[in-house]
Amino acid sequence: MKSPLVYLTVTKLKNQLIAVVKSPAKLVYAVILVALFALTAFSGSSYDVEELRSPVELIAILTLFYTMMFLMVFAAGSSSSNSPMFTLSDVTLLFPAPLSSNKILVYGLVRQLGLSLVLGFFILFQYSWMHGVYGVEVPGLLLVILGYGLTLFFAQLSSMAVYVRTSGNEAAAKAARYCVFGAAALYGVLALAVCRQPLLALAQGGAWEPAVAAGAGFFGSLPGLLFPVSGWSAGLVGAILSGGWAQAGLFALLLLALFGLLLGLVLTCKNNYYEDVLETAETAQSAVTAQKEGQLNEVVPKHVKVGKTGLNKGWGASALYYKHRVENRRSGVFFLSNMALIFDAIIIACAFFMKDAGLAGVLAMSTYMQLFTVALGRFNRELIKPYIYLLPEPPLKKLLYAIKESLISDALEAVVLFVILGFILEASPVAMAFCVLARISFSLLFTAGNVVVERVFGMVSSKTLIFLFYFLVLIVMALPGIAACVAVSILLPALGVAGALLALAAVNAAIAVLALWLCRNLLQYAELNSR
Repeated sequence: MKSPLVYLTVTKLKNQLIAVVKSPAKLVYAVILVALFALTAFSGSSYDVEELRSPVELIAILTLFYTMMFLMVFAAGSSSSNSPMFTLSDVTLLFPAPLSSNKILVYGLVRQLGLSLVLGFFILFQYSWMHGVYGVEVPGLLLVILGYGLTLFFAQLSSMAVYVRTSGNEAAAKAARYCVFGAAALYGVLALAVCRQPLLALAQGGAWEPAVAAGAGFFGSLPGLLFPVSGWSAGLVGAILSGGWAQAGLFALLLLALFGLLLGLVLTCKNNYYEDVLETAETAQSAVTAQKEGQLNEVVPKHVKVGKTGLNKGWGASALYYKHRVENRRSGVFFLSNMALIFDAIIIACAFFMKDAGLAGVLAMSTYMQLFTVALGRFNRELIKPYIYLLPEPPLKKLLYAIKESLISDALEAVVLFVILGFILEASPVAMAFCVLARISFSLLFTAGNVVVERVFGMVSSKTLIFLFYFLVLIVMALPGIAACVAVSILLPALGVAGALLALAAVNAAIAVLALWLCRNLLQYAELNSR
């Protein structure tokens, strides 16, 4: 007889596959994603360089990226309130069953790992610059995703070991988290100590190249690769890519030894975690129910630092803007959301190794990531609440105030980001200014795309279809600006990159303003939005 947990897992996977096959929307969505990957893979000539950079730099990037993902997943998973390992159906079926609690816990780990691996899908769309700058082929890209999966797996397993061992003892849980992040801080101090000479030279006005080479040498080779999990995973990927099988065997043995240790800590634990899981499962079920009904649930932290209360300013529609400012102050850092901070850190880190691609390549990468930050902004979450529809103000005025805060934050983010990027890439102030202008225009365009999707497809309850329509609308809206950029660069080469980016920004802004004007009555009737 098969194991009940194996049967449950196989049955769920089979049902999900059948649901995809029988859903035309999901099939079309999958085809579009494949087409986008093909477009990324075969049209990324802007990243091609005359001479491929050292693969040690790529391993250094992977080490930093894996370390960041490990710490993020570990921090979320080691807290019971942030670890949705089980659905409410799992709780109903498994907890009353005559099964070992440790086996159920392992099932939860496998389930959560599968969900987390979906996030690695975006790595596929990094193939263009990885191939152009470092010569990575498709098998190498799959190895990068494998390393990402290993990192997530051990992050989940480590967080589970801490969670089950410290369940009911918040002080012990905090101590365990402090130990992990303390080790990461010591790792950073060691990196600074190793690279101190080129960093001091850089501080005194020296070039970036020695500092970048020293950092890549530390994070991309021993002893930098000995940092647990993230360094081992990056080292394993790098060793396989370079054919260093002895080093690959070393890192594989280290990962297997850690796996045995963590699994032993989990399976020999006697703590009862059922009560903590019930609350998390109910919260997760509420989110699933809301999604099925076409709604968006805003994730609220368990502990919110309130600080000063009240809006103090704003009347009528303008209160929306000041409310968004208060929400940003409580949930982010200054004017940046946590997700924007992570994406900006990735862009800045990659810029050190993409200097040959120039500002144009970095701008393309940052615009791609900006698409997700704008799509998950505050405007969409505001539409699920009735207050924005009940305000006795003209709908266009409410719409403009609802998107004002995000546009200002995106503009400030663009200035800060491209000043840093321009300093790294040694670009001129004029080039930086036009890149800032282009990024702001894309922010306005993507925001207008959100409005168009809500106005035209707001009655569609399928989130897959909404996501599909969002990508299609943005592609259609962005094509004229891209065409204008290419046309100016070909017909008026004397204007250079500045003229091309100016044409791009002007067309993007014109299309965005036109879209906002045509959808100005979005907030007149709540019935226009099924949520």
